[in-house]
Parts: sequence; structure tokens; C-alpha cells
Amino acid sequence: MAEIHNKTILIIGAGNMGISFIFSLIKNKFSSKKIIVLEPNPAKNVLNLKKEKKIVLIKNEEELSNVVQPDLVLLAVKPNQIDNLFSLNLTNLIKRSVIISIIAGKKTLTLRKLSNQNLNIVRSMTNTPISVGMGSSVVYFDQKTSPKAKKLSKQFLSLVGQVIEVNKESQIDTFTAIFGSGPAYIYFFIETLIKIASKNGFKKSDQMIIQLFLGSMLLMLDKREHPKTLRKKVTSKGGTTDAAIKSLISSDRFFKILNEAINKAKVQSKNLN
Repeated sequence: MAEIHNKTILIIGAGNMGISFIFSLIKNKFSSKKIIVLEPNPAKNVLNLKKEKKIVLIKNEEELSNVVQPDLVLLAVKPNQIDNLFSLNLTNLIKRSVIISIIAGKKTLTLRKLSNQNLNIVRSMTNTPISVGMGSSVVYFDQKTSPKAKKLSKQFLSLVGQVIEVNKESQIDTFTAIFGSGPAYIYFFIETLIKIASKNGFKKSDQMIIQLFLGSMLLMLDKREHPKTLRKKVTSKGGTTDAAIKSLISSDRFFKILNEAINKAKVQSKNLN
């Protein structure tokens, strides 16, 4: 893994995902000179990183002429921004770089055309827990992907969590729907429990519910047991938990609601192509 720390990284787009990677690189003790960020409208936290950590921040592509050729490029822009991204300046700068795209819905074939047939294109998707080193990332390599691109992209993504390689590009849409959107599902579940607890008179319901989730996750990690096993240990037959769980399991109601939501996210991911 020491090899990746010698590489220069260009991050294009400093939204939620882009900034998460920037923080992760800093946590992994990358030299600030090797972290280059291209963002026309940088948020305050990005400007603070430029000031405090001395990362290289450029706001327009005209400034690319002053930048060294990056070893790896992370495409972290929104799907509707990709069509106008590859200017002549940028294409020339990154023509020998390994390019990792985490842009939802944009296929490898599309990315190759836009980048003037760069063969080092790697398609990936990840989620926001990368900012605390607990991300889950999926990566797809087609037949044209070079061994260099495979190795470097896996090293890069491993800096921020676990990495899984898939054989079919379509699996990225499924990953996006489950794991990419997953944190939002969890936050929404927490949000819903907070509302219910608050409605039932618990004034500090937000702190209590967050502690509930955190404690439950830490317990699961400590016990190293399957969630189903732990759930059954909490559920006494004929007790209060048993009544609640039976309501959720009844006719696969909870599964169907969540599965339907994930399928809608999956369809939307495909529609972004």
C-alpha cells in the first residue's frame, strides 16, 4: 500500500463524495502537494482545507496547465455535469492517468467516449462512510482495463474501506441502490424512531435513538454474530419485542417496503445513463 502514497491524485468535484475522499487522503497522511482538487464552486470546508492543509485547489480548467500530470483521477461530479467535463486541456492532462469514476449511472463505454478512449477507465461506486474509513466500494473492470489501472484503483479505494470487485457492470446499479443509498435508509430509520420516541414523551429522543443504534452496532461487532442471531436473543417468545418483530415480519411487510424502495433506486440509477 506504500506505493499509492507516492501517487498524485486529482479529484474532480468536491461535493459530498469528493470532500469525503479528500478528508480520507489527509487522514491517510498523503502529502498535500499530491492532492489536487478541481472545483469551480468550492464550499467553505474545501477552502479551509486549502488554507490549513495546503491542498492544491483549482477553480477552472485554464489553471490545469500549472498542474503536474496526476497518476490517478477521481471523477466525483454529478451525472448531469459529465458531458461538458472533458475539455481539451483536461483530456491532455489525464490521457495517461488511471481514471476512477464514481458517477452514478454513467457506463464505462460512455466514459471512454467522453475521455477520448482512455483505456485506464475504471468504474466504481462507494458511500459516504468513506470519510471515516468505513466505506463500502464496488469496482468494475472491463476487458480493456489495464493491470496498472486495476492495481492502483484497488489500492486507492482500499484506503477508505472495503472493496468488492464485480464481474457485471449492471451490478453497480444494484450496489448504488443498496449500499450507496444505504446510509440514507439508516438515517431515515433513525429519524422515524426519533419522531416516535418524541411523540411518546421522550424529550432527548434524538440522543437516545442515536445511542441505541451506535450501541447495537458496537455490540454486533463485539459479539461477531449474525444480526439474525442477535435479534433472536433479544426477542423473548410472547414478549414485547416478539410482538413488534412479528408485526414487521408479517407477510414480509418490512422486506417488501424496503425492497420496493431499493428497486426504485436501482431503476433511477439505470435511468441516469
